[in-house]
Parts: sequence; structure tokens; C-alpha cells
Amino acid sequence: MKMAAKAKLISKPDEKNHSQKNNLSYLAKAIISKAGVGIYVVQHGKFVYVSQLYQKLTGYSEAELIGTYSLGNIYPDDREMVREEAIKCLKEERFEPYEYRFINKKDEVMWVLETITPIVYKEERATLGSFMDITGRKKVEEKLRHEEQRFRALAEQSSDIIVLVNREGIITYENPAVERYLGLKAEERIGVSIFERIHPDDLKLSIDTFNTLSRDINAPDPHFEIRLRNRNGSWHTFELVGSKMIHENVVEYVILNLRDITERKQAESQREAALEALRQSEEKYRSILETIQEGYFEVDFAGNFTFFNDSLYRNLGYSKEELMGMNNRQYTDKEHSKKLFQTFNKVYNTGEPTERFDWQIIRKDGTKRYVESSVSLQKDSSGKPAGFRGIVRDVTERKQIEQQLNHIATHDTLTGLPNRMLFIDRLGVALAQSKRNRHKLAVMMLDLDNFKNVNDTLGHMVGDQLLKEVGYRLSGLLRQNDTVARLGGDEFIVLLSDLERMEDVIRVAEIILKAFKQLFVCGNHKLTSSTSIGIAVYPDDGNDIDSLLKNSDMAMYFVKMHGRNNYKFFADIDQS
Repeated sequence: MKMAAKAKLISKPDEKNHSQKNNLSYLAKAIISKAGVGIYVVQHGKFVYVSQLYQKLTGYSEAELIGTYSLGNIYPDDREMVREEAIKCLKEERFEPYEYRFINKKDEVMWVLETITPIVYKEERATLGSFMDITGRKKVEEKLRHEEQRFRALAEQSSDIIVLVNREGIITYENPAVERYLGLKAEERIGVSIFERIHPDDLKLSIDTFNTLSRDINAPDPHFEIRLRNRNGSWHTFELVGSKMIHENVVEYVILNLRDITERKQAESQREAALEALRQSEEKYRSILETIQEGYFEVDFAGNFTFFNDSLYRNLGYSKEELMGMNNRQYTDKEHSKKLFQTFNKVYNTGEPTERFDWQIIRKDGTKRYVESSVSLQKDSSGKPAGFRGIVRDVTERKQIEQQLNHIATHDTLTGLPNRMLFIDRLGVALAQSKRNRHKLAVMMLDLDNFKNVNDTLGHMVGDQLLKEVGYRLSGLLRQNDTVARLGGDEFIVLLSDLERMEDVIRVAEIILKAFKQLFVCGNHKLTSSTSIGIAVYPDDGNDIDSLLKNSDMAMYFVKMHGRNNYKFFADIDQS
């Protein structure tokens, strides 16, 4: 949108309006001094005015800047781009911000976000610019790119096909395994509809499932079989497992894990035919089971092995002799033993088989693996129940990828603490509980005092280490049902839930301030730091997430403006 008129920053006062103009000039300077961005004015290509914040951000004094060319300290590779952006903004009056690199007085390269607009300064044309340091944001973006690379490294080593699909059903990433099973290059798949190669008989289920998964954050993760067409025209059967990547309560991407089970399905078909034909010949029946890759087992009603194939004992790491007669409690923990009992008991009571339930085994060497099983009731020759039998397959790799993706989406990459998204989710749960129990909860916004000095004097690596140590120390101060999260930069936030007394909040705030008096060891450096804490209490200071976050932030800012290294309740701000 074009501006109706170009603003005048400073005008020459006439005699009649001299007092009023002086007041406006004072007001303009006051506004500029409080602005969150550096302000400058360029006339005839040279600086004629620079705000104090601009001087602070760049490290140059007013005397060093006034009269110098405005492009002088821009990173050489970016100068032409900045010049072209400036010309475009001034000619077209679009005033859109742009990013570039700037070399400060310490010869450090910093990233800035700049916006310019034409003005009249001392009755001549000039350019007014706003200048914001976004170096921290750029570093966060770089960390996110690193996490994406880690995801790709995991995915590209997977033997399963892994697909990332946007909400419109378009493939945005597919790992190299697609060439092995479908004869297609991964790069050919980018931008292609996920439904393109699905068997017609499987298409409706696939579309309905995807629409539900991509629009409902509470939809269960699907797990079913699907057929896809190879480049050569043949059909492959896959076991599909879907999951969601959620941001701000919206499904941004759907992740699909496709395991080729074509040979297994063929083997199962062959096995079923063979079992029917060779039902009276147990030896032949068992020899067929030994040819499949999945583990096959038979157990009695107490859970003791009575038969198994070679794949099963190899997966568990025991010899045949050791495994025969072993009970499930010997290779599972208490939690998963209970889950197995409940599942097997349901099969016994209903007579119906159960498919694809996940649990965890403990191998002989102590390592833990995730497996997926199908179980059915085993009957003797007279048709009476005699035990259970089933198939076991290793799904550890799939579980690890799912856990890694979930952790990346919900945790801060530097400190490992919960990020804003996970904190807000926990705050929402705690609010609901507090409303039911009529208990209080508190949100504490923390900001490190003078943290920028650490980065400026000791470097960002030491600054990052300090942030890690702060997160570790805060975590050790809280109860198990409380949460500490990092919002970004040097801002942390604490959730104290299920409170009966306000004194508990004060006690925690004082404990945190006291803990910050102890030195932080960051490599070869021993650092001191303090923090400013703003507190908002439910329901006194707000009864929803937004108001509690906003009010705790306002209370923290009040502490910053009145001496730092203290805490303040939002309710007490007006009384101070």
C-alpha cells in the first residue's frame, strides 16, 4: 500500500509555532530513543542522523558515522543487493523489509533486517531507515536446518520408504528407498500427489485416511496395508504407518512409513495354502515357518514357549535350548508383561485374533528392541483352546525415527528443554486441571540480565553453554509436575501447577534468585548471572493461556526497568 504523503522528520519552525514545534521535536526524539530498532537518516548517500540504538548495535559512534557513506559497512557481497532493494523501495514506495549482513566496529558479521522510506529532512529529500539485529534468529534458523539434516540422515539410512507429505497431499520429501522398491528416483517424487501410484481398490481408504489425519490433530495414527505400482507395472504391497507433525495445533505435515511386505504376503499366502494342505503333517508345517523372516512362536496359557522358529530366538539373542520353556516375564519388563497378559487374555476371551500391537523385548545382552506382534488362539485337534501362536517383527528403527521427530518438534535444540509449543500444551492441561480442582497455578517469565555482554565479550559458544547451564539448574529446582521451557534467546518460562498457597510461588522465585548467585561453569569460564522474573497467577491475573503469558511478560519487563535481579507479581505492578 502506498503512503499518502511523505513524512517530515524535522522541520524548521517559524516564529509563531516555535514552542509547539520544539515540543514535537522533543517528542520525536523521545519516541526514537525508545524504539526497538536503530534509526538513521541518509541524505545524498551519507548519514546525517543516527539514533543511540543504531550506534549501540553497530558499535560506531555518531561522530564516526555522520558524513560517511551509508553502504560503507555493509558486507561486500551484499552491497549491490542492498542498493537495488533501496532503489526499488524508494521508486515503487513498497517499503518492504529486507535482510543483509553488516560488519560492526568489532569486524563481526551480523545479520540485520532493514526497512527504508523516503522523507523530507531539513527541507530536502532524504531516506529514513530502521535497522534491527536478527543475528540470533539466523542462528536459530541454522540450527533448524541442522536438525532437518539429521532427520534426512536418519531417513536416508532407513530400509523403509519414508515420505513427508504436506496438507494438500503433495510429496515434499521421499528417501532413496523408493528406488529400491518402486524403481523411482527420489527427486522424481517431489511435487507429486501421494495418491498417484495407489491401487484403485485401495484409493478410497487412502484418501479418507489422509484427509482425517491431515485435518484432525487428535486422529489416531493409521496402520494398514496398501498396494503401490512399480515403474515396471508390478504391484508391491506395503505396510503403512502414518504420523503427524503438529505446530500450533495444526497438522503441518504427514509422515508415512512404508515397509515392503510383498514377499511376506506371498509367503503368507503360500503358507496358508500349505497349512491347509498339510494340516496332518506337523513337520512340513513347521518347516514352512522356518523359511519366513519374522519370528513365529507358540506358547501355552502360562506364557511359556512350546515352539518357535529360528528368527525368533535369533532376535532375542538366546539359543534354542535357553529359549524353550522360557516365560515372557523373563524377556520383558513389568509394564510390558502386563500389556502382554491383557492382550492374550482378550484373545482367549473373544476367540478373535489381534494384529499389530507394539511392545518391547529385552534381549539376552540387555539391549531393548521394539517389536510388533499378531496373536491368535491355538487349538488342538479336537478344537479346544491349547495356547497361543503369533508373528513377531522388529520395528525398532521406525520407533526411533518417530521418537526423534517428535522430540525435534517439541523441544529446544540447544538446551533440550520443552519449547514454546510443548509448554503451551502443558499449560493448557494444567489450566483445565486447576479449573476442576479450584487450585492456582503460576507462570513465571525469566529473562537473563545483561546476557548480551556474555556473547559480546566471550562469544556465542560460551553464551550457548551458559544457556544450557541455566536450563539444567532451573530443571533441578522444580517439582516433577512443574515445567521449565526455553522460549528463545535468553528467555525461559516456568509453570508451577496445582498450587494451594501463594507462598509456594514466592518461595520458588526466591530459590531461583538464590540459585543464580552461584557461579555457572562454562568450559574454562566461571560466570555470574542474574535473572528478572515476572509472575502471573491463575485465576488472579488471567484465566487463559494468552493473558497469563502476556501478563507474566509485562511483570518481567517491569523488573527489568526497575533494577533487575528480582521478581514481581503482575498484580503488584500498579502498586509499585
